[in-house]
Amino acid sequence: MVITNFKNLAKNSLRKKALLIAEAGYEAIDITKTVSQKIKFQNNKLSICSAMTCHSVGLDNYKNVFLIGIGKGSALACASLAKILDKKLTKGITLDIQRPKLEIRNLKLEILTGTHPLPSKQNVGATQKIVKLAKNLKKDDLLINFICGGGSALACGSQKELKDLILVTKLLTKSGANILELNTVRKHLSEIKGGGLAKIAYPATVVSLIVSDVIGNDLSMVASGPTVFDKTTKKDAKKVLKKYNLNPKRFNLKETPNERKYFKKVKNVLFVCNQDAVLAMNKRAKKLGFKPKIYSLVVKGEARHALLPMLNKIKVGEALLAAGETTVTLDNRPVGKGGRNMEAVLGTLTKLIQNSEFRIQNYALLSVATDGRDNTEAAGAIADFSTLEKAKKLKLEPEEFLDQNNSFDFFKKTGDLIFAKSKSFNVSDLMIILRQ
Repeated sequence: MVITNFKNLAKNSLRKKALLIAEAGYEAIDITKTVSQKIKFQNNKLSICSAMTCHSVGLDNYKNVFLIGIGKGSALACASLAKILDKKLTKGITLDIQRPKLEIRNLKLEILTGTHPLPSKQNVGATQKIVKLAKNLKKDDLLINFICGGGSALACGSQKELKDLILVTKLLTKSGANILELNTVRKHLSEIKGGGLAKIAYPATVVSLIVSDVIGNDLSMVASGPTVFDKTTKKDAKKVLKKYNLNPKRFNLKETPNERKYFKKVKNVLFVCNQDAVLAMNKRAKKLGFKPKIYSLVVKGEARHALLPMLNKIKVGEALLAAGETTVTLDNRPVGKGGRNMEAVLGTLTKLIQNSEFRIQNYALLSVATDGRDNTEAAGAIADFSTLEKAKKLKLEPEEFLDQNNSFDFFKKTGDLIFAKSKSFNVSDLMIILRQ
């Protein structure tokens, strides 16, 4: 089980089914299993099957094979690929938020860690090692990258970028900017983002396996697109900053690489996305006796309101499934502890209480982060009528916790926090509403 407190949470049949559906989503994006299933190495050819198509890379054409990983889950993904490549791997470096537990460590793969969501000097040192490896590549070398969500914060190449990146992340996040706006600015502060890594690695051949945590799967926005040609400009970054009343002159903005030659030998592959998880959830829901419906793969907007349209559409016997990435706007309220998944469940729960048309006994709500971390040590939360019974017993007012963005403490007190192992790819958030 990926959900570590599954048994404690499965207090009744409907909750258990919701958790089983979420578990199916996690299992479908298990890093080790996914890499071993989608990447095969035979006759000196690497076969990479993504959600859309299969790609073949003949290694006879290259003198050396290098591996770089950037983002959450990239260390385990690179370790899995290094095992497949075996002696063919020349060297690899990966930058992740934590070191995975490996049975056998590959001495050719250097696993570095950095801080997230805000970078630190640790990130700068690790990123500079990645840049050094890429700069030394020759035209007969092959570079394979695992680009994963979280890379925008993890990859930070200089002290100047570090200062700007911390400030812009804090200010834009607090203002409620979405991930596309935030990454537009991040690209124009960096040497490695916005196609920068492709330029640094030139003239080597580059194959990037991209794990999308961005709604709509815009590859140029995943980890701020290190190997994808960037269509945004410095002007676009300034526009975002001005929208949120920030002075562009406070930041060291630069243009991203715009010469097409740097991208001629680059292949960017959508390796895994939230569709993989939601389709598995759909299959599990059907097996459990529900009429499953995929509501959306691009849920966005204010977290506390995100699940309400689903709640209004769901019919008896249905399982509404969704994925996406919402936003929590902090404004100037007292700030509690929580994440967008917990806030989405708490916001929906308060509406169920307020509207007498809904019978809470017939519903189960769940929302989780696929990387197992919803801005806290918890992955998300589950709620149903037992949540309200516990809250009433403890004299907790859900609306008060919501007003303080304190969803973590509310669900901690009711015993509805979901905890999950960090062994799945980060492909945004998964959302489930069941009605019986």
